[in-house]
Amino acid sequence: MSASLESTPAANIRALFLGTSSMAWTDGRSTWLVDGFFSRQPLSEVIFTRLKVDETQVSAVASEMFKRLNMPSTLTGIVVAHSHYDHSMDAPWLAKQYGARVVGSESTWQIAKGQDLPATQMDVMPGNGRVKLGEFEVQLIESAHSPTGFTGGFNAKPVFLPAHALQFKEGISYSFVVSHPDLGPAPFALIQPSAGFVPGQNKGVNVKHVFLGTGGLGKSSDAYISDYWQEMVVNTGAKQVYLIHWDDFTQPLINQGQLASLKPMPKLLDDFQRSLELLKMFSERDGVTLHVLDAWKLINF
Repeated sequence: MSASLESTPAANIRALFLGTSSMAWTDGRSTWLVDGFFSRQPLSEVIFTRLKVDETQVSAVASEMFKRLNMPSTLTGIVVAHSHYDHSMDAPWLAKQYGARVVGSESTWQIAKGQDLPATQMDVMPGNGRVKLGEFEVQLIESAHSPTGFTGGFNAKPVFLPAHALQFKEGISYSFVVSHPDLGPAPFALIQPSAGFVPGQNKGVNVKHVFLGTGGLGKSSDAYISDYWQEMVVNTGAKQVYLIHWDDFTQPLINQGQLASLKPMPKLLDDFQRSLELLKMFSERDGVTLHVLDAWKLINF
């Protein structure tokens, strides 16, 4: 079953892209999030101050999210890709507000502890594992972060807010393989939040849809980008690829009450145009449809 953008679904399974690798998934009965990073502090704050949850901005984005999904304001879970602030920081606050449990590594648990998230709302995954979120099943595969200067490290003690961006250590980086009985017994989507991989990590994984993180990819070699595409797309047999985590996450999703479009990271930090040109070339060669997702884009399966 293929996916379409903004069309009538054959099933009621939908995903709403919300910048970086944040996505809301629903089947019309329950809703869960990947990451849910909505604060998106300006670069000046990231560099010169300590960060905390922007509760006004996060609430506004969450409200619009539930409205666009036509779903009640509750969450069954939040799976956290890794523990950098642009993935993990808002998750405990969202979990407390909307009744979710957070799923992630021990490093993410230390961030949740710093925000007083009850232990009953946290599932710590030591590596690979599976979790049920409503009728969705999400398989966590231990993967790798994109090779940047921020890669590596673990949070060994609670991270109390406000905290500097560099206090949020990576921990474990996960890929997520998504299944739902409405689309059959096999998985239908792979979410790769960060542009890293472990060779062979997707052995036995076959999906139609890949949500492919590209953050930092434009600073990698042509060979690395090719190997990344091979592992995530060719090896999984995917025919629909949606680019995520390509955007400048220091820009808000809602600006002065208006929904904002995404912009690429500054070229000093990432060369998205270069990586996009290569990925387009690979997609044409391999018969894959490539989508660059903007914020608030709804995908129907």
